Amino acid sequence: MPEETSLPPQTSAPAPQSPSPVGASTSSPQPSPSVNPAADPIKYLEYLFDMMIKHESSDIYLTYGEEPTLRIFGEARRITGLPKLDDQTLNAIAQYMMTEEDKANYEKNLSADLGISMHGRRYRVNISRQRDHIMIVARLLEEKVPTIDERKLPQIFKQLTQKTNGVIFVAGPTGSGKSTTLAAMIEEINMTKAKHIITIEDPIEYIFEPKKALFEQKQLGKDIVTFASAMKYALRQRPDVILFGEIRDPESLRNAIALAETGHLVMTTIHSRSAEQSINKIISMFPADEQPQIRNQISENMTAIIVQKLLRKADGKGMVPAHEILLNNTAVENTIRENKLNQIKNVMYTNRNIGMQLLEDNLAVLAAQGLITPEMAMANANDHDHVRRELQTKWFQV
Repeated sequence: MPEETSLPPQTSAPAPQSPSPVGASTSSPQPSPSVNPAADPIKYLEYLFDMMIKHESSDIYLTYGEEPTLRIFGEARRITGLPKLDDQTLNAIAQYMMTEEDKANYEKNLSADLGISMHGRRYRVNISRQRDHIMIVARLLEEKVPTIDERKLPQIFKQLTQKTNGVIFVAGPTGSGKSTTLAAMIEEINMTKAKHIITIEDPIEYIFEPKKALFEQKQLGKDIVTFASAMKYALRQRPDVILFGEIRDPESLRNAIALAETGHLVMTTIHSRSAEQSINKIISMFPADEQPQIRNQISENMTAIIVQKLLRKADGKGMVPAHEILLNNTAVENTIRENKLNQIKNVMYTNRNIGMQLLEDNLAVLAAQGLITPEMAMANANDHDHVRRELQTKWFQV
């Protein structure tokens, strides 16, 4: 269960003068008029979203029979003092968030993904069911589209945006900031290149303001019927860059490869914890008799795999990304084509001079810089022995 933390609700009484909870901003929330969720669930939603912003929360969970819960720097914290959520409030909030198309999708699938804007901020929302009750999870997106420099991402990411074709996969678990990293890379192109960019998303997360680039942003269920068909028809719309929300099935991957083969740069996400696992997952989407061909196509058309994790800082006041970076070259091509993926790690280690990076090496560097604890580095490593050796060379006892 989530850890309880007293994030004081905004009521007509002055906010308590006790210290701010761990991970929250140093300023106490300002008092506001009392909001009755049963009487006005929409104002209650506005109030909860305001709480997210004030406490630097990434997500909010609205679950039947529980107080609203914020995720603050990786930890789930209940807002104690607020009433537990009931069906009336949850149903009203869900109905307010969903368009007619969203409602139809929800009725069919008992789940809906959507993007909403409120008071100048944008949220990615999932509405689903648990124990026969509605559950709502909302993620607060960046106030504006971030840049690579603002997010302090590796400079090799800028070089990748200069590519004219190929597929760039950004991998990692849910909540690791994959969409934000992709948005930063797209924004780099927007600031520097006169390109035609198409985004195909479910839902649209970041709204891009055209600078040098021309944008078309398409949302599943509103602008397109399926991801696969949108990617197929994108060829006829003469794009230079296609941002595709997530590789979910073999047809989507085939279309991504086809776009790369015809001279387009494709950026997309996949859920995996390492570069090697990403390639295995991609190839295993296909029947055994098709896998040799897919290996060849991936070896020729993959530009890079970026694995990202978001880790709580050592001081508890923020999150920092850790990366594994696989760049395609002749050695990587041969490893994929010959199905010797167990050699990927060695290839990455010996090609660090061109920008490749093992996750474990980056974790050890972040710990040595004091950005994360050695314990956090160990907990997030795929190869614990490797990160332990790296930490010990930096005088950590683990």
